Amino acid sequence: MQVPLIVAVSLALVATYVVKQVLAFWARLDKDSSEGLQLQIEDPSSVKPLLCPSIWGTATKRLTIVVPAYNEEDRLPATLDETLAYLQRRRNKEGPAFTYEVIIVDDGSKDGTAAVAMGFVKQHGVDAVRLLRLPYNCGKGRAVREGMLAARGELCLMMDADGATRVSDMELLEAAIQEVAVASWGKGRHLTSYARAQLPDTAGPLAVAVGSRAHLEKAALAKRSKLRNFLMHGFHFLVTFVAGHAVADTQCGFKMFTRRAAAVMYTNQRLQRWCFDVELLYLAATLGVPVKEVQVGSRQRALLVCMNASRCVA
Repeated sequence: MQVPLIVAVSLALVATYVVKQVLAFWARLDKDSSEGLQLQIEDPSSVKPLLCPSIWGTATKRLTIVVPAYNEEDRLPATLDETLAYLQRRRNKEGPAFTYEVIIVDDGSKDGTAAVAMGFVKQHGVDAVRLLRLPYNCGKGRAVREGMLAARGELCLMMDADGATRVSDMELLEAAIQEVAVASWGKGRHLTSYARAQLPDTAGPLAVAVGSRAHLEKAALAKRSKLRNFLMHGFHFLVTFVAGHAVADTQCGFKMFTRRAAAVMYTNQRLQRWCFDVELLYLAATLGVPVKEVQVGSRQRALLVCMNASRCVA
């Protein structure tokens, strides 16, 4: 009888330790997500920086593109050149009603990423291109979150700095947004203790459009090692367990949100690095935000395709 008793006591102690560690982990997440960084928009034409606008305020632009960047001085220029040229073409075609901004969020880069971004701010003006600098490397999830919370657009697009997806594919996401958007619920909902999550929502519809390269998976599988394929399938199993089957490709860095969806989802986001994309989809399901997955293309200059599970560790 003594052996079963010892085993039971040992299991109880292990379970207690695990529960304590899990609770401590979630407490740290809540603390990290609510930590205010007091970010400012850098304006090269003034000695005084601009205060960040709030996603809870009224939209003053049609579109916001948030580009998180960590040590991207080499790839960022081509991506920004293509993006700004496309946006200008759309403005020429659609007229002055099509207004936009590009927010580059420098996630504590150790190279010349900030200097590259500032060059585009000087060239295009601080109203069209904005630079947010995080004081240290906080993680891609935090970088995207800070950019979204400072967005002025009616539509908010998250786009990777490597230019893996053609920026013109955003039109596919815009069409999907219009297809699935639903009226908002009126009063703010919140899942965390973060103060801003308790503010009332801004007016506007709810919808998310997710770029996907799941249709390219067969070609990618043929080129990868068995170990990478095994790890990818394991990651997909965990994603399905947490977020369900609604989205096949959670890791593609090309996602569009209505302003209201961005406000309620990014305010509630806790994960700063690992798998924040999965958390966003979980929040969408929890908050009743409709999600539409849209096929987008892939380009050779991207080092990794989105189906690679290692993209989650950014």
